[in-house]
Amino acid sequence: MTPDKHQNQENLRKLKVSATTPEAKLIENPETRFPREEAKAIDKAQQVMNDLYREQAEYGDGSCAFMAMKEQFEGGVGNEPKSLKKNTLHERKCREYIKGLKKHLPHVPPEATQIIQNEIQKIEQALQCAEDSKNDNDPKIPAWAKPWKYQLGK
Repeated sequence: MTPDKHQNQENLRKLKVSATTPEAKLIENPETRFPREEAKAIDKAQQVMNDLYREQAEYGDGSCAFMAMKEQFEGGVGNEPKSLKKNTLHERKCREYIKGLKKHLPHVPPEATQIIQNEIQKIEQALQCAEDSKNDNDPKIPAWAKPWKYQLGK
């Protein structure tokens, strides 16, 4: 082994943050090692993804995105969303999570980039659905949420 190869392998780091649910997983093989700064970015993004999903959730797929829609559907047309848990509104949380995820995008590998971009798109779809519901614009339930549309009164 050449010194450069040995040095490069020594500078690779294991990830410290594991996915709490399969939906939140950014890196398929958790034993993969990454350059230090990339590993730090993946760990930070993984923490955000873990916050977006709740284990054993009682609504939808357990995502913050689903909760944003659920709260607006509960609030009703023309009304503000109705908090269902701990006086927390998920619409605001979703917008903050989008900012957090976008911040990490330039620093993570392509595998994680695609998953993060998909999550941002999912959140944006949920926010649009909630807005359409509030404004009585015949909200379109996103494809990912259709298995739980009955929880949205649809």
